[in-house]
Amino acid sequence: MMNERAYEHTKYFVEECGIRVAGTESVIKGSDYILDYYKKNGIKTETHEFDVPVCEILKSQLKVREKGDWVSLNHTPALFSRSTKPGGVTLPLVYVEDGSVANLRSGDVKGKAVLICRDAYMVYPDIKMYKRLKEFDVAAVIYTSGEGHWDVPYVYANFETMDEDYTIPTAVIHSSTAKEIVLNNVSEVFLDIQFNVSLKKSRNTLGIIEGSKYPEQSVVVCAHLDSTVGSTGAVDDATGVAVVMELARYYQELANKGIQPDRTIRFIAWSGHECGIHGSKFYLLDHPHIFDNISFVLNFDGIGSVLSNYSAVGGCTPKIEAKLNEITRSLDLDWPIVMEPAVVDALNFAAKEIAHITLFAGVGCGCHTKYDTMDLVSAAGFNSPFIFSKAVIDWAVGEDKIEHGFPPELAEALKETSKMYGWGLFGLV
Repeated sequence: MMNERAYEHTKYFVEECGIRVAGTESVIKGSDYILDYYKKNGIKTETHEFDVPVCEILKSQLKVREKGDWVSLNHTPALFSRSTKPGGVTLPLVYVEDGSVANLRSGDVKGKAVLICRDAYMVYPDIKMYKRLKEFDVAAVIYTSGEGHWDVPYVYANFETMDEDYTIPTAVIHSSTAKEIVLNNVSEVFLDIQFNVSLKKSRNTLGIIEGSKYPEQSVVVCAHLDSTVGSTGAVDDATGVAVVMELARYYQELANKGIQPDRTIRFIAWSGHECGIHGSKFYLLDHPHIFDNISFVLNFDGIGSVLSNYSAVGGCTPKIEAKLNEITRSLDLDWPIVMEPAVVDALNFAAKEIAHITLFAGVGCGCHTKYDTMDLVSAAGFNSPFIFSKAVIDWAVGEDKIEHGFPPELAEALKETSKMYGWGLFGLV
């Protein structure tokens, strides 16, 4: 029944709430649905409000000149990148492969737009690259999608640096379009990108089951409710929220039978994830006592798919990594537990070296596009995540002591990932 209920929750978020951009009413509608479900099942609830940046696309045109004619390209503007001047700009276009210094140096790119072959869904427009392009006086940048993406995904630059002089107009095109541009020696591009950015209220949504032995210590089980612009976010990440909801119900039913967790479990649906992991950031900053007493984080970001190839990515000590691998082996799950950075809400917890993992079903070719719909989701797809999650949560709430800390190389990699995008809490806590 958990699988079927998780499927129905996902369907509500996708079909009844629709596109759930943080700061809009559709997220609040989804939050209200979660709260109602928790209250009906006797689960203690809380909400946490915060300001979130909302980027409205007023206009977005991208054209290239081919054989004397201007041809419009299917594209997305990178949210929170710089608007062009009103009326747009016409620029020479230079292909610079992956945007390495060597390619930029040899490409005569000053005052021009550059085309960079880099999967913008996997590696968002980042501060490090913007600063590099600034050194070469590049005027605009166009990234590609991965070859397997079904459409051009929406991606985000950093809201907090959008007015810095190194942030330039940024667009994304499909890799197949980029291939045609290079093969046809296209050398001129027109961009007209206009944004309106405002701060609006959004909400994190919590269900809480108090611990019986260590109530001040928390295990966080979480996923993000919001979706990108242009996507109903079924796999990314309505399915994750659905799993969080059903796990909350499961552990509340155990508590009703007198089987309470030793530690408090906080089941959290974040908002503001897509635009810069804002929801988890502000929740932790606004609740320092809770932040200081979190023992473990289990995060979901892209699960419940019809087809899945699961892995868990995160940060912890070798001892905990070994324990998590022991859990997967005991369940006969051939899932790798990989210690490496991921740009997900767990990154905010990494600033205090809190043990965390994020469960992924594999890269979604429809994510951040109109194709992330219920067609990608099945009730059966929730089975393995539930089995794994129960085992991990049971261990995390009952373990006498869960050590914090990361190996030095991992700690540095997490810090550099946060610095690369300007996201996360490194340097703030």
